[in-house]
Amino acid sequence: MLLHIWDAVEADFQRDYHIDLVEQLDHMSWRKFMALVNNLSPYGAVATRIRAKNSEDRPNSPMNDEEMANAFFSSIVAM
Repeated sequence: MLLHIWDAVEADFQRDYHIDLVEQLDHMSWRKFMALVNNLSPYGAVATRIRAKNSEDRPNSPMNDEEMANAFFSSIVAM
């Protein structure tokens, strides 16, 4: 899933953490990467893309934006 929105992941890492993933990804552990991904802003580019995708998939979803973002980040932990 993350590869489909990699540009958003890169943008959020730069905005939220001031980390350039192109330069730093090879030097970052998987655990740290996932910890940072799981704590990206629920209002950033990744969450926005996920909300858009979720609303396409489930147009009558009762979840609000924050709940959808939290559900997405929780699903990443399960990977």
